[in-house]
Amino acid sequence: MEILIENLFDNPEQLVIPGYFVRSTAPANVEDLTDLTDKDLPTIKDVVDCLYENVLSGKGDPSLVIAIHGYNTGPVGQAHDGVKEGWYQPLCNFANSDSFIRREKNNSVFIGYRWPSESLSQKNIRRDAFNALPILLRALFFAGLGITILAIILLFLFDQAGIGVLALIGVIGAAIVLSLYLLRITVYFRDSYRATYFGVTDLVEVIRKLDQGLVERRMQETLTDEFFYDRIAQQIDACRDYDSPTFSRLLTCIRRELGRRQDLLIDANDPRFKRFLTRLRLEIDVPKDISNDTLTSIMQRLVVLQGLEYDRAEQFWRQNTIKLSLIGHSMGAHVTTQVIRILSDVFDPSSVGAIESSVEKLPSSRVGRVFCLGRLLLVSPDIPTLAIQSGRANFLRSALRRFEEAYLFSNEGDLALRLASTAANYFSFPARTRFHGYRLGNVTIKPWFDESKRRRRRTEKYGIVNLEKKPDRPPYILSDSLLKYLTLSVINQGANQSLDPTVQKQQRGEYKVAEETVAPNEVDEEAIADLFTYFDCTEYKDRAYYNAESLKQDSYIMILGGQRSPLTLFDYFRLFIAYATFSPKHFPKKGRDVHGGYFWGQFSQVLMYRLAFLGFRSFLDSLLLTTPEALNIAEPLPEDLKQRIAQAQEVNTAIGIPMGTIPKDDLPLSQQQIMMLQTKRQTALDYLSWICEKKQIQSLVAPERYQVDVIGRDREEVRESFLLRTKR
Repeated sequence: MEILIENLFDNPEQLVIPGYFVRSTAPANVEDLTDLTDKDLPTIKDVVDCLYENVLSGKGDPSLVIAIHGYNTGPVGQAHDGVKEGWYQPLCNFANSDSFIRREKNNSVFIGYRWPSESLSQKNIRRDAFNALPILLRALFFAGLGITILAIILLFLFDQAGIGVLALIGVIGAAIVLSLYLLRITVYFRDSYRATYFGVTDLVEVIRKLDQGLVERRMQETLTDEFFYDRIAQQIDACRDYDSPTFSRLLTCIRRELGRRQDLLIDANDPRFKRFLTRLRLEIDVPKDISNDTLTSIMQRLVVLQGLEYDRAEQFWRQNTIKLSLIGHSMGAHVTTQVIRILSDVFDPSSVGAIESSVEKLPSSRVGRVFCLGRLLLVSPDIPTLAIQSGRANFLRSALRRFEEAYLFSNEGDLALRLASTAANYFSFPARTRFHGYRLGNVTIKPWFDESKRRRRRTEKYGIVNLEKKPDRPPYILSDSLLKYLTLSVINQGANQSLDPTVQKQQRGEYKVAEETVAPNEVDEEAIADLFTYFDCTEYKDRAYYNAESLKQDSYIMILGGQRSPLTLFDYFRLFIAYATFSPKHFPKKGRDVHGGYFWGQFSQVLMYRLAFLGFRSFLDSLLLTTPEALNIAEPLPEDLKQRIAQAQEVNTAIGIPMGTIPKDDLPLSQQQIMMLQTKRQTALDYLSWICEKKQIQSLVAPERYQVDVIGRDREEVRESFLLRTKR
């Protein structure tokens, strides 16, 4: 068994949005055994039934949201699982308590997925690491240690240069093994292996089983005992004399055996089929008066009927897809992207593109027969920055562009990625310079500098950076490339490293591409970066759910008080101490969770989880019904924005839906009503920018999101224009 499924809570019947905890049974060590004796747990069938009932209810867009944790999150002991209790349960609680996410029952299902990660604080981890040392390395360590000790003793007795060389050889030998030992107990490489070979494959299997289960669940609606009795027994003369229960049992057995041999050719003259008939009579109770010719006719009819119903089931799921949305944190983003790469149909003509071109590829968001990829949230992703850049080295581009919506949450001070991940990936990532070793979770939005000062420090510029405001028209999103806004902070460089080659400047204003740069050498033909909406939370300030004290006042979530981006070397030193000493009980007086603080801020929770469950359009609609006080913003709204929000809230009445509800996407509207909705969502966009400004978040909204979710243009048309920008 690859997976086990549990209810996230002891009282699942009280949840509007059901939550499941799905965990891989792959062990932390290959020698370990997994206890699979609990027979009272839910099964994949329970999740299938729940999803299918949501589809039949016809309420909203049915969706499945899967959250995937990161590195160093293994359970400590048998009774406590930090990921389940510390992230998945609060996430599911939020979804069930938020009035906009739970506005309709039978709409969403949540799964928290645990892949077999390991914890640094796990018992016996250092002892096991030492015991696992190969003989050669163990011999090298003890030999080096012994030589070093002997050389030190000899140095006290004899003052000769050769003894110093002997000591150096011993230190080097022992240091090599000690370095490998320390790398092992950091569990990063072991977690990376388990994530790739266990976590990815097991999650793929979960989604495949859900896909197959939903197709079969639909077929069960019509493939009943009565259906087969009417279609077979009444049409084959030799079977008419059997009563329905007896004949139904026979058909069930035959269907089961045929299911095990799907490549079997049903042909009376085929020797393999003849042997199958012989074994079939021995294994199941076939009445003696039913000849082999009659059995062959029954099987042929069964295959035809099941094929017809399978086609009808596929047609049903083509018209009633379930949105699959994923939230990947840290190394969980690696699991997420690899899963999508595997699930993508490599023979889909739209993903192959024209034979003579490698650029004109417009892959569908559909995966399998049931699901389509909805929203992708990458939170502090431990994947290369190349994921949002062009070029042959971007192995993720075909997977990422399949999602209908994509979001990136990052911050400059994420030391787990800046230090640990970049150092670890130095051994394996094929880059000539150190700049490409930085991870996507450290990408920030271009700082706004005061050029008049010699020491360049950023001036205040929060909110949606690419939101253009003019007095004579509503705010709108600039449609130029987002790469020019994105940078990576490098401590010993005079300026931040831009991800766009055309933005690499000299002080004279001349454009150039530096020899060592994070930007690619070629132009971004497919504009993958433009499909993402970015939230730079480096200076994010809010109340947090860590403890009662942190809910009383605003505090910096990711950095320390007095720190500003771009961070200096001393800032990183202080932040490292804060990260190493972080404890939820002592926040904000002590410590910062620079890698996972997003999940505890009040507004960041609203932002992430509503985007995951609702999508950008419904998120904007819900935001207009959320007051600043509900987000703990004491500052009053600007008068003009306040008036526009009041007018926007009256749009629901104008288009004939109740106040306080979110308009559905498929409402039949006149041109005037469509324009009213456009103005309403442009106001919501301006309101979002104001909220981000007060929370000290920088954001870039994807031009696609503006064109599709605000203006209301067709998504496929907009996606094509962005991916094939150079062809227009």
